[in-house]
Amino acid sequence: MPHQRTMPGAVVLGSDFKALGVVRSLGRRGIPCIVIDNHPRSAWFSRYVGQRLRWHGPMEGQAFLSFLLSAGKKLHLEGWLLIPAQDEAVELVARNTTQLANIYQLVTQAWDVIQWALDKRLTYQMAQEVGVAYPRTWYPANEDELATLGISFPAIIKPAISTHLQYATRLKALPAQTLEELRTHYHFAATILCPAEIMVQEVIPGPGATQFSVAAYCKEGESILSMSARRTRQYPIDYGLGSSFVEAIEIPALFAPAEQLLRFMGVTGMVEVEFKHDLRDNQYKLLDINVRPWGWHTLCIACGLDFPAIQYRDSQGYAPVPIKPHYDHHWIRCLTDVPAGWQEIRAGITRPQAYLRSLLGKTVFSVFAWHDPLPALGDGVIALSRIMQGVFRRRGGGR
Repeated sequence: MPHQRTMPGAVVLGSDFKALGVVRSLGRRGIPCIVIDNHPRSAWFSRYVGQRLRWHGPMEGQAFLSFLLSAGKKLHLEGWLLIPAQDEAVELVARNTTQLANIYQLVTQAWDVIQWALDKRLTYQMAQEVGVAYPRTWYPANEDELATLGISFPAIIKPAISTHLQYATRLKALPAQTLEELRTHYHFAATILCPAEIMVQEVIPGPGATQFSVAAYCKEGESILSMSARRTRQYPIDYGLGSSFVEAIEIPALFAPAEQLLRFMGVTGMVEVEFKHDLRDNQYKLLDINVRPWGWHTLCIACGLDFPAIQYRDSQGYAPVPIKPHYDHHWIRCLTDVPAGWQEIRAGITRPQAYLRSLLGKTVFSVFAWHDPLPALGDGVIALSRIMQGVFRRRGGGR
């Protein structure tokens, strides 16, 4: 059914808790929202979603691009914001801005800007050029080169494009304590990734509490609004797929290196810059850059920086006004933080009493909200179904 509204809406690509934060922010302001996903997740069930479009296939490639163009014309979505909440959707939009901009209003820039965040080879090249510290990284051309590069251990195999390993294995990195183990993991990674995408990186010691981020809204590389946070826990705790517990903490030393990187990129919009504090040399070292809504962006909303609303208003010609964030909340994803806490307790990183104390105070939940309760129920059902599918697969394999 065509949408006959003077206020343009938002089409969100993805329906996980990142997307949920976006549709709640915009929906509570009366902005109509559509979500598109291939696997319905928490945002799919939100009261603030006016229409849900199911896509059967990966959210990348020519087929998905054609689907977006066709849906935009069929539903009369001219001028609606197109907001990707997944990395592969960010890449698709960035590589096809000319075609998509004929229908949608884009919050994602073209690939010549976005590539500096999505391709970690370029991310670390940028860091080197602007003088921002990052972990030692090696780029073997083949398995034979592993023994010749002077790699220090422990190390990890890390993909240049995160999603290429993550979706195949549910892992962000493959750890290795020895050269032999590194060879084994490289051989496995080469069955999933092309050799040019395989990186080897040193492991910076320290738990999740040594990981930090700067969240910012930028205009052509200039950071207009920003805040910092500590990503205290992640799950799994070694090389997490995502943060599970994040605290709003002001870290002044992070803002200058983040601003150097953002200025080099010339990026506009919502950005998260991730660092890890290396206690060996007391430096904050760049890990990743996200040019889309990140997992804990709703913590920023609680602290006064509603980045989705700021981005929407900016797209309509209302320039961001200076806002000083207040650092008095923490964010939790219960489905992953409980197992993360248990892993930290078993590893001796924390004690049960300390874990429970960390939960006290002003809490922002990744999914649960009294004004929009169904996503929490849907999130739980989906998580349970995935667990059961895993059990059935293992039993089937055993037989």
